[in-house]
Amino acid sequence: MVFKNIRLKKCKGETSKGETSKGVTMTAMTESSIAYHCINFLKSEEIKKEMSSIINPIMDYFLKQIHIYLYFFLFFIFISFVLHLGVLFLLLKYNIRFKKLYNKLNKLQL
Repeated sequence: MVFKNIRLKKCKGETSKGETSKGVTMTAMTESSIAYHCINFLKSEEIKKEMSSIINPIMDYFLKQIHIYLYFFLFFIFISFVLHLGVLFLLLKYNIRFKKLYNKLNKLQL
């Protein structure tokens, strides 16, 4: 593991086998402690504000560049929905006609 030789103070309530939580230092970091520290770092309000201030201009620029393509995409989705709905109605219409014809043929054969 890359972080084997790094020494850190233990967090409150974090103990390993046979140790107490009174300021014992760790000789090796575990993956769970790295994840714990990363999650706590990302949960802070200051980091959330900084990330928001960095990402918002990027997203605004990105959306300005692709907004016309989004309109085309939504237009084609709508047209596809209308065409599928039309095909469904045609299938239902011909299914009803086919059932009537099938019933007439069965009556003639009996």
